[in-house]
Amino acid sequence: MKSLNQLPDSSRIWIYQSNRAFTTEEQENISSLLTQFISTWNAHGSDLDAGFSIEKGQFIIISVDEKVHAASGCSIDKSVGVIRSIESSLNVSLFERTTVAYLNTDEEVATFKMNEAKGMVTDGLLTPSTFIFDNTIQTLGDFRSRWIVEAGNSWLKRYFKITV
Repeated sequence: MKSLNQLPDSSRIWIYQSNRAFTTEEQENISSLLTQFISTWNAHGSDLDAGFSIEKGQFIIISVDEKVHAASGCSIDKSVGVIRSIESSLNVSLFERTTVAYLNTDEEVATFKMNEAKGMVTDGLLTPSTFIFDNTIQTLGDFRSRWIVEAGNSWLKRYFKITV
């Protein structure tokens, strides 16, 4: 297993956003479970060159260098199974894709539902300079360079034109 810093920018990633921050103890448990899983993770008998991290106390990032060996459907299913077990054991939601995370004025992770975006802008809770998390990115390079972006440079920009 490698740290994400040891994997190349071209590595594929999966981002799992929790509906709440993990406690320190939960982060330790997640790390232990994922360390064990990734150390034996393989595709068609070949070990995957993979790593993970827990970011901002609320995001689980898993990455695979597919230039070494690509993740197969079965191996991806196994990783999803591990994430589902974390979800179940901690009573959190890690597969909710309609919730957007952002950094609030206290620099803490906060969330809103996508259908609340326009109202958040209208109410001044989101500004063009508010940092949001783009969990749709596909590579580690994109994670490093544009996972956290200003809302005005994201899909939310259309709402700021309405309020200006």
